[in-house]
Amino acid sequence: MLAAGRGRRMGGAKHLRALDGVPLAERVIRALRGTSAARISLVLAPGDSAGRALAESLGVRALEAESADEGRAASVRAAVRAAAPESAALLFALADQPFLESADFESLFAAFRSDPRGIVRASYSGAPGSPALFARAHFAELLELRRKDGGRAVIARHPELVRAVELPPDHGPDLDDPQDWPE
Repeated sequence: MLAAGRGRRMGGAKHLRALDGVPLAERVIRALRGTSAARISLVLAPGDSAGRALAESLGVRALEAESADEGRAASVRAAVRAAAPESAALLFALADQPFLESADFESLFAAFRSDPRGIVRASYSGAPGSPALFARAHFAELLELRRKDGGRAVIARHPELVRAVELPPDHGPDLDDPQDWPE
């Protein structure tokens, strides 16, 4: 799960901000725990001791993005480098999508297992979104990402390999700005 952003629009680390008393990152990790995911890691900005403590308390591995100021590409590269040699794919989930449920993630895994190649991504009312799952064949390309490029850059280069999985629209919102936050 990617949580290395600085959260400037939210006034600080979004992944630690609580929704109904639970930090966003913890909500997503709990949902992922209810899936067939083999491993869960939390990618954090350098020096994020509170995020590291959260990961430790939840029993997941904390990874450090080498340069969080670079943007999402640094987080993606950290996750790819930490992938187990036997990993067939990597799912990139965002810490600021706290409404996703275990069944949503499992739908993405099931789509990949039915055809284990290419890219599987979430779709909400026909609009592409996150999370996205990339087959091992794309790991080298993900390692080449720089700056704010994330998986979308790889998806754009391989539209013929992308399969969308429709998820409930009310599960997809990400909390990027203060006005996105539920009352």
